[in-house]
Amino acid sequence: MADREVTIVWGGCVSFGCRWAASQVIKGDETENTGNTASQVVDLYFTTKRKSFEHANLQGQTTDDDAIFILGDDGKPQSADEQTFGSEAAIQFLLSCLQAVKSTGSRVARLVIPLQEGVLVRSDILPLRLKDASAVDEVASFSAPLQRFPGTPLSLEDMASLPAVFRASAGGILLQRNGSGVSDAFEADFDNKLSTAWVTPGPEAARRRRVVVVGCGYRDPSSGGWMAYVFGAARAQGVDLVVVDRAGSWIERAEFADSYEALLAAGPWWANPPAADMGERVAELVAAYGRPVDGIVTFSEPFLASVSRAAARLGLPGQPAASYEVATDKYRLGRFEGRKAFCGATAEEALRFARDEALAYPLILKPRLGLNSEGVVRVDGPDAIRPAVDMIQKTFFKSFTLERYCDGPEVDVNVVLLDGEVLSCEIADDFPKPGDMAKKGPGSAAGADAAHNNFLETYIVYPSALPSPELAMLRDSISATIRRLGFSSGIMHVEARVDRSSVEYRPSATDGVVDLAPRQDNAVSSEPPASWVLEINPRPPGLTASRIIESVYGVDYFGVALALAVDDKDRVRALARPFRDGAQYTGVMALIRADYDEDRCEGIFDSDDICEELLARRPDLAQHINRYGCLAKRGQKIPHPSSGSNTFVAYFNVFSRSRKEALEVAAEVKREVRYSFR
Repeated sequence: MADREVTIVWGGCVSFGCRWAASQVIKGDETENTGNTASQVVDLYFTTKRKSFEHANLQGQTTDDDAIFILGDDGKPQSADEQTFGSEAAIQFLLSCLQAVKSTGSRVARLVIPLQEGVLVRSDILPLRLKDASAVDEVASFSAPLQRFPGTPLSLEDMASLPAVFRASAGGILLQRNGSGVSDAFEADFDNKLSTAWVTPGPEAARRRRVVVVGCGYRDPSSGGWMAYVFGAARAQGVDLVVVDRAGSWIERAEFADSYEALLAAGPWWANPPAADMGERVAELVAAYGRPVDGIVTFSEPFLASVSRAAARLGLPGQPAASYEVATDKYRLGRFEGRKAFCGATAEEALRFARDEALAYPLILKPRLGLNSEGVVRVDGPDAIRPAVDMIQKTFFKSFTLERYCDGPEVDVNVVLLDGEVLSCEIADDFPKPGDMAKKGPGSAAGADAAHNNFLETYIVYPSALPSPELAMLRDSISATIRRLGFSSGIMHVEARVDRSSVEYRPSATDGVVDLAPRQDNAVSSEPPASWVLEINPRPPGLTASRIIESVYGVDYFGVALALAVDDKDRVRALARPFRDGAQYTGVMALIRADYDEDRCEGIFDSDDICEELLARRPDLAQHINRYGCLAKRGQKIPHPSSGSNTFVAYFNVFSRSRKEALEVAAEVKREVRYSFR
């Protein structure tokens, strides 16, 4: 059949041509046994016709500035609206195409029709996977959550109708202007990034689920809180959320009312760290709600074991409470890994242990239970132990652990496990922290300054540049540790170092960029590199790290977590699968830490949105930043670094096809950020 072409009239006066091939083009053919969902694609070629257009058949039609009409061969106008095109999102996408064509003269858009019967694993799977594909301007989903698709290609007859093509499509992709049409680079990216089973078959896949989330975090979404990511994943996956937290939480504000089904207000038993009976209390609260629940989950380490016990009492999917208790206790985890670790609560206990065991400095002193590296301090001699303990006493968990400081490169390792099988494992470089970079030695000024020996993040870089043998060692060793702990399924955010690594961080001799390079000292051991696990967090990565992983690999760990909570194995497998070709670029999460002179100001943040200010002032940097967020508001009290608390006020996710360029841009971002305190 020949190409089809129609005239599109927008606003009653501007007309466009739209041409497409009335043939069946199949991508990702399932006969290849890849496990990927095949699709039929239709490429629409838009061009401008006339800026002023009059047609007799349009007289008397609506004069709405955004009204769109399709003129076929017979010249009869057909209104382009939600009913004829299938969804409001489809109309908005068509409007975006026309706006782009109006300014550039021509554009190409691709519509994607799934060839698997069922529902999308999440309604926004196309934007999630394709938004940063080569030569892409915009990606839109037309699908409602849990909307069923027949999985059959359009007939040649239906291919002749533009509204029918839109109605059958899961979404659309607007390409950047390219004189040759669809580029080879885009085709390669399309195949690479949709390399997963993005449609789930069967009636169970279309069933709405209800998941209880225990604890909504102390940060609201506008301050970088992770519940924003839970809300988004739940909406896209057809999950109704029921939240357990204390009354008066930020989640009760009207702006979040549509994001969850109900808040089950906890009683006076709610505490952090939790009491021994928290699991029982949570189970009673959920049972009293009186509606069927499919899963229960928490994203806060202190609550993991308690929520596990609640799941067991409610008969819901979960992992052993004992596994969580060891994994989240840094002292017990160190002992589990066979290291000589000590726990205590006073400086005298730590000094006595270091003396009696003849420990060699430097040592690491950290809370047994904590988050975001708060209260973690390197101590270079006996004089540094007391101020380090004082800092930990300011955190919510007073007990600490003490052990040898491993100076190897630090990494973040994120593992998705399902029934004992590792579905994915990605590794990032966690660049040196203040505690790594401070001058070492018991006689140094920094040796007794806990505020400058902390381990708050500076840069986290995806993917890791460690040598391949060390990456393989980390994957095997850490996966084995997770299984030995008793976990069979879950998302594990692991922080570790490579002991006896063959590489170290140092500035390049040519341009000064700090990165991993072969060691130059004579400390190369005859023993092979080994994993030194610092902590295991059985949850998605914290802060905003999950967003850069989504950009680099196409995986949203909060969506995976909700699927795990209801034991939806098909969704877990599909959502945990990264791009076929791995990381699509280097991503650097640059964290902006607050610092100020305590003697001269109160620590009150005295700036507006420092991210927006930087992007407006430095558009050259903005083109390398795809996500960012100001985590502090004017007038907010920010803790001083000496408190050991998380003092991040902003983050920027920098990207580039070149690791060197990404690191250079991230360093420039940090130099250029401006903020003030009073």
